Amino acid sequence: MGARMGTIFYDLVVHGQLALESKASAVDGWLGIRNGRIEAESKTPLSGVRVLDFGNKLIFPGFVDAHVHCRSCEDEGITATTKAAAAGGTTTLIDMPFDRPDRPVNSAERLRAKIEDIGKEAVIDVGLYVTFPPTGPLDEIAAMAQAGAAGFKVSTIEVDPIRFPRIPDGRFVEAFKEIAKTGLPVAAHQENQEIIFSEAARFLSEGRTEPLDHALSRPAVAEAEAGGRLLEFAYWTGAHLHMVHGTIPRTFDLIEWNRSQGVKATGETCIQYLILTQETLTKMGGIAKCNPPLRTMDDVNGLWERLANRKIDIVTSDHSPYPLFRKNTPNIFDAYAGFPGAETLGTLLYSAGVATGRIGLDRFLELVCSGPADIFGFTKKGRLAVGYDADFVVFDPNAQWVIDDSVLHYQVGVTPYQGMSVSGRVESTWLRGSCIFENNTVVGQAGTGRFVRPA
Repeated sequence: MGARMGTIFYDLVVHGQLALESKASAVDGWLGIRNGRIEAESKTPLSGVRVLDFGNKLIFPGFVDAHVHCRSCEDEGITATTKAAAAGGTTTLIDMPFDRPDRPVNSAERLRAKIEDIGKEAVIDVGLYVTFPPTGPLDEIAAMAQAGAAGFKVSTIEVDPIRFPRIPDGRFVEAFKEIAKTGLPVAAHQENQEIIFSEAARFLSEGRTEPLDHALSRPAVAEAEAGGRLLEFAYWTGAHLHMVHGTIPRTFDLIEWNRSQGVKATGETCIQYLILTQETLTKMGGIAKCNPPLRTMDDVNGLWERLANRKIDIVTSDHSPYPLFRKNTPNIFDAYAGFPGAETLGTLLYSAGVATGRIGLDRFLELVCSGPADIFGFTKKGRLAVGYDADFVVFDPNAQWVIDDSVLHYQVGVTPYQGMSVSGRVESTWLRGSCIFENNTVVGQAGTGRFVRPA
């Protein structure tokens, strides 16, 4: 595979419409790939041992999903989640640390154990969030950063006292100071516990247990107040705050203002908050329950406006599936919160954003490719560029199809996207130059994926 008569031969050459960074439209071109890395990007043909011509199909960088819960449900797990992600064009994800059963990744020892699991179970590449408990020494923060954590995940509201606890404000300030020394982001679930617990108790006392009552009992003020508080902690400690799953425009207005004050802050919304509303919750019940909840159409439109204006840094899936019996309950407050999303992230954002003209192709790449890779320090991911991993997606922008839960690749769970008409479809997914999904079949095996750590 060296030079023959002046011609360089690559292991693999890919031709198609390349979606390149900062380009408003795709460029007809070729990628030269060797040893799993992109070694050439060219407007003229390249030679290779294997040449794949995808014609007018789009070639995207592999999507990077920075908010996934592989082990929120024990019946799902790393292999099933990464298979589904591969089918959706995602080649790298970052997994949350709140693993069941009662085993949060809050020490270097647990992080190393999970890294071993990634090497055995993952179909795509995986970075890992870690967390810390509400009390006790904070020595593990530096140790986990050294062991390769992508960031720290915390919550202002208690989901589970052991697995997913609330962190008290004083502890936040103390921990943020230590996390600032690592340079890693600290990501926060921002909802005011006092407001939400009080409202939930009131709704229950009044017998208000319909699906919409879930959203109404978690008002927007709970998100905005907690977000503002966390931004103040970041201001005074120098930590990089990454606000997850923002559902209201004001969350991102607060981030933008704080950035103007010198706060290092980034923010994400999730695909469900861009395409679903409270009407979906009324229609589908617990299947559409998530925390924070779905909001109004005005909120959805406000998020799209901020997305186009670059006030939202990235879009994620917050994939967190549960079996149907955990979702369809007579009392909405008894239903588990969360649903699958890893397989549909990129396609839904393309369909609702690029295909409709709400965002351009270059913005799409920032939101689900280069943006998350940059925030979390994955310097070989998220771009079709020389020196980067040869992670790419072959995408048909003209495909018209309808989401059918029965053919998606999740182990458990149904989605609130069932029956939704979509423009654009993933045809194949490639990880480091090897195909892991094609013909609606995941061909990558458990152990194909690798653990990725920030540079």
